[in-house]
Amino acid sequence: MIPAHSNYQRTDMHPLLPLYLVILIAFTGYGLMVTIFIPMLMQGTGFFDESVTRSTKVIYSGILLALYPLGQFIGAPVIGSLGDRFGRKRVLSISLVFTILFYIVIAYSIEIKFLWLLMGACFLAGLTESNVAICQSAIADVSTEEDRGRLFSYLYVSMSLGYIIGPLVGGQLAVHFSIATPFWLVTVLLIFIYIWVWISFNDPFVPDKNKEISYLKSFTNLATVFTDIPIRRVYLVNFLIYFGVFGLARVIQIYIIDEWHYEIDKVTLYYAYISAVCAVSNFFFFAPLTKYLSLKSITIRSSLIGGILIIAIVIPSSDIPSIWVLSALAFLILMWAISGCGTYLSTLVSSERQGRALGNNLAIQVGAESIGAAAGGFLAAILVPLPILTFGVASILGGLLLITYKKPTYNN
Repeated sequence: MIPAHSNYQRTDMHPLLPLYLVILIAFTGYGLMVTIFIPMLMQGTGFFDESVTRSTKVIYSGILLALYPLGQFIGAPVIGSLGDRFGRKRVLSISLVFTILFYIVIAYSIEIKFLWLLMGACFLAGLTESNVAICQSAIADVSTEEDRGRLFSYLYVSMSLGYIIGPLVGGQLAVHFSIATPFWLVTVLLIFIYIWVWISFNDPFVPDKNKEISYLKSFTNLATVFTDIPIRRVYLVNFLIYFGVFGLARVIQIYIIDEWHYEIDKVTLYYAYISAVCAVSNFFFFAPLTKYLSLKSITIRSSLIGGILIIAIVIPSSDIPSIWVLSALAFLILMWAISGCGTYLSTLVSSERQGRALGNNLAIQVGAESIGAAAGGFLAAILVPLPILTFGVASILGGLLLITYKKPTYNN
């Protein structure tokens, strides 16, 4: 409860609604890709002829899922700098136009079964949908210090809802109409959001037109992940946890399709269910845990237990619901590791270094996601359960590496 005499001012939500919708649709679209592309390529939908082996299909599935986050990894430093230089609304509007065009190409390439065109469009869509970073900056621009936490929590709610809505709605559309239908719908929604942003978003940010854009510097700063000795082990722990969690989230569909023979409707329902579990984990469990355990302890315990649960997923069982129970428990607990280690990292650096350290950590997350998807496809081509075992070992290794880590007494 805010005291009556407080100077707290509640930020008006209405001008920010189109920004939250940009984020919602971005994650809805990617949620569609994650859940639809693997069954689309692995099952007889016309992308491959009958002579193509399952291993080849699995490899292409992993590469396809890696392209969108790879585009984000490359595009985020550029689009953030462009927003600082030319203004949030201008860059956001232009990026939305290109995102609309690339989603049209994605939907069209699915219609004509042209895999290479689909790959290029997904990579380019990842580049332009780095505009999520602009939305975050724009929300920070207009929020008060007291209200920023609330506004940013809505941002993560939008992300989580996208991962739930995309698979649920998109899966039904794909089953009852065509695989391309949900991507055409996302295109229509993006056009609507572009119009809304252009009409109602009043950008208060005044860009510095004399500011130079240094894309190279953004990647030079990323090199501190390896050279910042006091915290580089924490960066490595974060990478291993991200690699384990997001790698599993991207390729577990290969396992359930191969082992349990799920169709698109079940795959999308399963992914929406897992996304809901992750949202519940963050919103209801992590904060109470921090009252009883340190961030380091939460990260160690959850990564070790979560990694063991990941490995348990591939233990042979005749009980099909076991995959739903074990994977849900794994994701529920590993979400604490992700939140814990990211927050723990922020406590290790001074306020002046927060932006750089957390920016590096975000790049690690997107990079680990892309590497996990691609590596998972290649490993599954050798043996379908192999990537799941690898991701479980990575999570366990992350927890073990953090056990002996000692917080630095000073930061240079």
